[in-house]
Amino acid sequence: MRCCSTLICFRGRPPRRSALVAWAVVLIAIAQPCVAVAENWAAQSGSQLLDPGQPLDARRQTEAVVPTVPGILQGPRTLAECVAQAERMHPRIRAAQAAVEMARGKAVQARLYPNPVVAGFSPQMAGSYSQWSGTVAQDLVTAGKLRLSQQAALREVQKAQFELTRARFDVLRDVRRSFYLLLVAQRRQEIFNQLLQIATRSYDIGRQLAEAGEGTKADVLFWNIERDRAEVRLLNAGVDIETGRRELAAAMAVPREEIGPVAGDLLASLPDFDLAMLQEQVVQLNAQPRAAAADVARAQWALERAVVEPIPNVNLLGGYQRNVNFPAQDQGLAQVMMEVPLFDRNQGNIRAAQADIAGSRAALRTIELDLATQTAQAVNAYRTARRLVAWYEESILPKARETLQLTQMLYGKGEVTFLSLLQAQRTLTETELAFVEAQAERWSNAVAIADLLQLEVFPPTPAAPAAVEVPVGPDERVPAAAPANPAAVQPLPQP
Repeated sequence: MRCCSTLICFRGRPPRRSALVAWAVVLIAIAQPCVAVAENWAAQSGSQLLDPGQPLDARRQTEAVVPTVPGILQGPRTLAECVAQAERMHPRIRAAQAAVEMARGKAVQARLYPNPVVAGFSPQMAGSYSQWSGTVAQDLVTAGKLRLSQQAALREVQKAQFELTRARFDVLRDVRRSFYLLLVAQRRQEIFNQLLQIATRSYDIGRQLAEAGEGTKADVLFWNIERDRAEVRLLNAGVDIETGRRELAAAMAVPREEIGPVAGDLLASLPDFDLAMLQEQVVQLNAQPRAAAADVARAQWALERAVVEPIPNVNLLGGYQRNVNFPAQDQGLAQVMMEVPLFDRNQGNIRAAQADIAGSRAALRTIELDLATQTAQAVNAYRTARRLVAWYEESILPKARETLQLTQMLYGKGEVTFLSLLQAQRTLTETELAFVEAQAERWSNAVAIADLLQLEVFPPTPAAPAAVEVPVGPDERVPAAAPANPAAVQPLPQP
C-alpha cells in the first residue's frame, strides 16, 4: 500500500530558455544535499572501521608483493628461521588475511546510505501538449537499520580475525612438528650409525675368534646378518630424513627448496602441565572458541536487525514538470511513499535468526568440549612420553650401554657366549629406538599443547600457562593410594 503523490501546478506566461536553465539548477540543488549525506555516512563508516595502521591501497600493495625465493634455501637450520619463512610464504595465512579484508569491506558497505535517484522523462513528447519532467528521489532508512547491519558485519570481521590467528598457529604447528620429527630422524640416523659400528666391531671380533679356533662359523654368520640389518636400518633412516626434509619444506610453503640439516636441542627440558588449569586456559586463549563467540554476537545483532526490518523506510520524491501548451504551465511534483507491513512482518527471518543464535551457542559449546577432550588426550600422551624419556635417559639407557660394553669385553676374553653378546646388543638397540620414539612422541605432543594454547614461544617454558614443575624419572615416586587393607600392600622398593 502506497501514499498518493501531490502535484503542484503554476500557471502563467510561457517561460523563456533562461527559466528552464534555472529549473535545472534547482533540481541539481535538490540532489546535492542527498549526495552529501551519503558521502558523510560513508566517510564516518570508513573512519570507524578501517583502522589497521595503514591505508587500504598500501595494504594491498604490501600483500601483493610475493617474496622471491632463491634456488636453494640456505638458511633455515633453526626453528625460528623455519617459522619466519613459513609466516612470509604460506598461502593459508595469506588467504586468511584476504578473508579479513573482505569482511572489512562488507562492514563498510553495510553502513553506506542509499544513493538518491535522479530521473528525467516526458509523458508526451510531441504536439501542442508536450510535457517535460525531472525528479529527485531519496530513501530514508529508519529504525537504525544501517547501524545494526554494520554491527553484525563487524562481528564477521572479528570472526575473520580470530580465524586468521588460528590459521597462523595451524602453520606454526605444522612447521614445529615437521621440524622436530626431522630432528628426531637425524638423531635416529646417528644411533643406527653407532649400532652399525657396534655390529661391525662384533663381526670382526667373531671372525677373529673363528680364525683362532675359539668361535664357530655360525657365530660369524650371525654377526654378518646383524651388521647387514644395521646397515639396512641406517639406509632407511636416511630415507626418513629425506622425507622429513620434504615435509618441512612443504610446511614452510617452499616444497621445491632443498632443506639441509636442522639444529635443535632434542634433549631440552619441557615443563609439565596441570590438566584442569590447562583445559581452562585453552578455552580462554584458543582462537576457535573466540571465533565462535564472535559468531554468536553476529547472530544476536542479526536478530535485532530482523526485528526492525518491518519498520518501513520512507521514500521522498520531488521534481518539476513543464507543460508546453497554450498557455504553458509550470508544475511542482512531490511524493511520499512507504510500505505498510500488513502481511509480511519478517516473521520467518526473525524465527530463523533466533534459531541461528541457538545453533551458534551450541557450536561454541561443542568447540569448548572438543578442545577439552583434545587437551586431555594431548596431556596424557605428553606425560607418558615425558616420563619414558626421563627414565630411558637417566636409568635404562646408561645401564644398557654399560651392559653391552661389559659383554663385549667379556666376549673378547671368551668368558661369555655369543648369545649373551647378541642379547646385549639387541637390548641396546631396542632401548635406543624406544628412547628415540619416546622423544618423537614427547615433542609431537608438546607441539600439540603449544598449538592448543597458541604459544608464541616454543619450546614451552615454565612460564607458560598452566605449567607446573613435577619431577620425572627415577626420582619420581608413585603416590600411594589408600587401600582397603593397608597391611596387604607393600611399598615399592627404592631403585
